[in-house]
Amino acid sequence: MKKIIKTISVIVIALAIYSLIPVTALYLKKSPTPYTNEEAIEKLEDNKGEHFAFIVFGDNHSGLVFNDSATLKLISRINREDRFRKVPIDFAIVAGDLTNKGSLWDYRVYNKVRSLIKWPVISAVGNHDDDGKGAEYFREYVGKREFAFGDRNAYFIVIDNSIGDLGDEQFKKLEDELKASSAYKHRFIVAHKAPFSPYQQSWYRPELSPWSYRFMKLCEAYKIDAVFSGHEHIFKAQKFGGVKYITTGGGGMLTHFPSADGGFLHYLVVRVYGDYFDYETRRIFPPLWEFLTYYMWKEIFYSIINVIF
Repeated sequence: MKKIIKTISVIVIALAIYSLIPVTALYLKKSPTPYTNEEAIEKLEDNKGEHFAFIVFGDNHSGLVFNDSATLKLISRINREDRFRKVPIDFAIVAGDLTNKGSLWDYRVYNKVRSLIKWPVISAVGNHDDDGKGAEYFREYVGKREFAFGDRNAYFIVIDNSIGDLGDEQFKKLEDELKASSAYKHRFIVAHKAPFSPYQQSWYRPELSPWSYRFMKLCEAYKIDAVFSGHEHIFKAQKFGGVKYITTGGGGMLTHFPSADGGFLHYLVVRVYGDYFDYETRRIFPPLWEFLTYYMWKEIFYSIINVIF
C-alpha cells in the first residue's frame, strides 16, 4: 500500500512540474511587436455576413506566474474554438485588468500572452492597468482606452470606468455612440467594472453610485444586447431592463469566490446570428500545480465553512 501511495505521489508531482512548462516557455519567449486596439479593429473591416462569434474574458492580470499559467491554459482552449468551423470567430475581447500591477514587465508579458491568441485581441482598460506608469504603458502597448467599432451587423462600445465612475463628458460620448449604434442589429458594451455587484457577499457596491443608475437606464433606452465586464473574479449573468449584464472575470487571476458561486477560471464564446445572439461559458480546469497549491484548498475551505455555518 505504501508503495502504491509513493508511486501515485511521484506521478502527481511529476505532472505538476510538467504543467509549469508552458509558463516557463512564455517568459523565455521573445517579445513580439505590440499592436494597438486601433490596429486590431482594422483587421475586421472586410468581415461580411451576419453570423460570427467572438471570445470574451477578463482579469488575466499578466505578470504573475499563477495568473499567467492559468491564462495560458485558457488560451490553449480558446485556440481550439474554431476546430469545427461552424461560426467564424472574428476577435477576442479582454475586459480589463490586463496586467497585475501595470508595470513594464506586466505589459511585456501581456503582449506575449496576447500574441498567442489566433485572432485580433481588443483590450479594455482596468484599474490595475493604471498602477504606477501603467497609463503610459497602456498607450504604448494597447492604444486607445475608449473607442467604438462595427463588425458585421454588431456595434461594440468600449468604455473606461477603471476609476469606478463615468463623468459627464464620458456619458455624452457614450450617448453619441449609442445613437450611432442604431444602424446595427446588435449592440454590445465592454466596461471593466459592472454597474452593480453580481455577488451579494462582496464588499464592492457600485450600484450605490449615481453613475450606475444613469448608465443602466441608457443601456435600457438604447436596447443594448449585453454589457460585458470583469473586475470581480467570477462568472455571473443577470438581466435588467432587457439588458444582459455578464461578469466574466475568470481569465487567469486567482478566483477567491467559491466555485459553486462562479469563482472558476473561464471565458465566453459569444455567437451573433441574424436577429439574436447567445453565449456559452467555457469552464477551465487550472494547471495541476496551481490546483494542488491553491484551488483545491480554496474549495476545501468553503466546504468547511458551509458545514459550520
